[in-house]
Amino acid sequence: MIASPTKSRDLRSCQRSGMTLFEVVLAMAIFVGSFAAISQILRTGSTAAVRARLQSEAALRCDGKMNEVLAGIIPLETTSEEAFPDDPAWNWTLALLDSGVLNLWRLELTVRRAGQNPQSTVETTIVRFYRDPQALADAAAAAAAAASSTSESSTSSSLGGGL
Repeated sequence: MIASPTKSRDLRSCQRSGMTLFEVVLAMAIFVGSFAAISQILRTGSTAAVRARLQSEAALRCDGKMNEVLAGIIPLETTSEEAFPDDPAWNWTLALLDSGVLNLWRLELTVRRAGQNPQSTVETTIVRFYRDPQALADAAAAAAAAASSTSESSTSSSLGGGL
């Protein structure tokens, strides 16, 4: 028997037009690979955001503590690994160093937060130069003494010249 042309057309129309198992597996592999890449990007972004927040907090704590030192709230002396009262995970260190200029100190204040891993450890340092307060007091006393001796000599000369 010879196949009629209409029968061959019927066989072609009966073929499945759906997806094969290979296409499904390939689509799933692409989805899983894309999901892994996107989750890695999100994790990296989240880690960077936490690190940036810690860096900002370290800078604010460092600046605030330096202002306390300069205002005289905290004694001007070398301090090592002092914990912050509001969060003991943060600590600060103050170093008073010679600047090489007469009556000028170099203050280095470091704020540090140690984390569980090296990536979460944050440290910030501020350096300020500060005049020696004792030198300022000595200069003021010397200026007052000089002013009083000048006024004393001008008073005695005006009294002596009138006689």
